[in-house]
Amino acid sequence: MNKERLIERLQKNFDGFAPIEVNEEEWTLADLFIRQLLNNGGDGFDMIKVRQMYNLLCRHKQLLIDNNMVSEKAWNNSGYPLWEGYDFDEYLKSCQ
Repeated sequence: MNKERLIERLQKNFDGFAPIEVNEEEWTLADLFIRQLLNNGGDGFDMIKVRQMYNLLCRHKQLLIDNNMVSEKAWNNSGYPLWEGYDFDEYLKSCQ
């Protein structure tokens, strides 16, 4: 998997726009899929195949980090922390 292919897969399952790289104003495309799974548990907010995309993102975590495609920490809209230190894949590990 390379960066371009990963972006293509994510965009195919999202009916909207989100930045690819981390910035101070908006969640990235990868952040949105991860946040959706951790916060809501499945599809929604213009995203489909959320669980599949989450699993894909977890498998390619280092690619995301190396290309500045995922935030180091994130929270839900109520301010509850969802991950810190890029440990968004801990949820997946806890379910296995």
